[in-house]
Amino acid sequence: MPSTTYSLAKAVSITDYMPAFRQSEKLQLWDWQKLFTEKSTNRATEQVFSWNGLPVARRTGELEPIYYADISENAATTFTVRKYTLSTMMSHEAIKDNQHLPELMKEAGSCAGESQEYIRAESMASVFNNAFTAGATAGYDSAALCSTHTLKNGQSYNNALTAASLTFNNLWLAINHFETAPYSHSGLYLKDTPKYLVYHPSKEKEVRALLRTTEGQPGTANNDLNSIRDYKLEPISCRFLSTSTNWFVLGAKAKKDLIYLKREAVSTASEDDFDRMAVKFRSYQRYAFGFRDFTWILGNPGA
Repeated sequence: MPSTTYSLAKAVSITDYMPAFRQSEKLQLWDWQKLFTEKSTNRATEQVFSWNGLPVARRTGELEPIYYADISENAATTFTVRKYTLSTMMSHEAIKDNQHLPELMKEAGSCAGESQEYIRAESMASVFNNAFTAGATAGYDSAALCSTHTLKNGQSYNNALTAASLTFNNLWLAINHFETAPYSHSGLYLKDTPKYLVYHPSKEKEVRALLRTTEGQPGTANNDLNSIRDYKLEPISCRFLSTSTNWFVLGAKAKKDLIYLKREAVSTASEDDFDRMAVKFRSYQRYAFGFRDFTWILGNPGA
């Protein structure tokens, strides 16, 4: 909708107002850059696939034939670039008669930049918001990010914990998962070090108690040292999580599996509209995002 002298009545009035202001949106963003690997692309779509390593070696007796096994490929994951736009328009009168906002167009550029950053941050959070929803965002195995996956060798791997609140014992279950649960598609044991704890900011009190308490186990009468501190989990608060109870633990290897593909960075432009005597302002960006693998991402829908 164009900005006219009517919609900017205070800016063009003869009343002497104090300088105008607005609230910045940037305080609502989150540190998704720590979790995603940023890459560039010059194509509309990108695909990635993984291949399966070899199984466990077999004992072979004297004069027995050597054991042969196949290396196979998994299905491909497609990343599709999408465009995000935002525009506004200001009338000739609104610009010419403006007395109190001399940098109105510059301010419009800042607004657009913040809005574009907002949608990008929201996009990255959608990977976690859809983590437990079948069909919403599926990986190469057609399963939700955090769910029961069938590995290439037929074995099941579940990276979704039973719904439980964020407590000392439940966080330890998540930590133990990285030591005891992951397998390769060939059935070999895998392990990783838990590194990030992603949560809604409404759980800040619980998270600080879990990660900062030194004497005694948080929420219990146990006088043992808080052993969770040894892992140095980095808290990542995300207000964009659509459910305040959801929480996630990501391993140190997870960043390579969360992908942000930048096709075109945020771009702005303005031009005159001859027929309507106005100035049009446009912003856009193009990117793709998603996950290529699920192994090092563990989710809990919370309670």
